[in-house]
Amino acid sequence: MNGHLLPVILSITAICGIAILLFSAVTADYIPLPSFGIPPQNSVPVFDAAQYQTQTSVEKEDVTPGMTMYVQRPYGYIKSTQASQVNLSIIKTDIERISKSTSVIKGEIKNLDEKTIDLIVITFNLYNADGDQIGNAYTSIDYLAPKSTWKFVTDPIERSDFQFEQYGSIYVGVFG
Repeated sequence: MNGHLLPVILSITAICGIAILLFSAVTADYIPLPSFGIPPQNSVPVFDAAQYQTQTSVEKEDVTPGMTMYVQRPYGYIKSTQASQVNLSIIKTDIERISKSTSVIKGEIKNLDEKTIDLIVITFNLYNADGDQIGNAYTSIDYLAPKSTWKFVTDPIERSDFQFEQYGSIYVGVFG
């Protein structure tokens, strides 16, 4: 009878270990971003999702001055032209697991300028455990006031294989 008891004990031990790991991941606090030097003007910092250290800088895409985007609103579309210069600070970014297959990306971005930023659209590249890109997540805000902080949350990410993210692009626009 003892031979049948060993697999049960091992199974219970494994389940308890997994439960402890999941509980630790869910209750973990935000990990503060380390301070880093100002990246070159044409780059966006990319963070490691697990350790939140600057990995590299992503060069901005070559865009013609005055690139235009049309943003849908309840009353129609509004025209946005890409801003030439803004001063933003990425304060923190974190993945929040809502369930096994649902997550959101949360974070904070501060407008360091003395003027309101009309539009910010952030695109995150999403990756699985093998490092393969599996999709994108988006978030945006209109009219970020001078010297204010935007606490953003993406729409829910419905992928059980989602493991980490990187900033794909940050579009900053001016309405008009």
